[in-house]
Amino acid sequence: MHAAEKAEWFLKTLREFGNCGKILYVDDKPVGYGQYSSASRLPNIQIYGAKNLGTAQEKVAFISCLYVSNENFRGRGLGRRLLDEVILDLKNRGFDAVETFARESSPNNPSGSLQLFLRRGFHVRERLETDPDFALVRLDL
Repeated sequence: MHAAEKAEWFLKTLREFGNCGKILYVDDKPVGYGQYSSASRLPNIQIYGAKNLGTAQEKVAFISCLYVSNENFRGRGLGRRLLDEVILDLKNRGFDAVETFARESSPNNPSGSLQLFLRRGFHVRERLETDPDFALVRLDL
């Protein structure tokens, strides 16, 4: 996605969904980012082939990115802190649940490692047939 397309996506998502991102700063420098919205605003998640995504009848948010970009800051609880801020925002806005795809074998997955989500109380809804290393996880709020 080009910068202009991404800017258009953000503006439309802000209007239709509300806040859709968090930036994590350490010493006034950005080191992490979380992005989330309704699954309908993220058409690329369909390529994963998940059968159990939240339904339109539920108020479910989807985390499309949860990432601490600077390796020097990983393993210090910053990813969990960023995740907690996303969850708090969604709870305060009345969401029923939050979902994401997480990779078991790699902490470099753009939406975070499976262990991070499991430690925070998410549960595995589905292992993906397209790649069993990926799981759809959910936290009921």
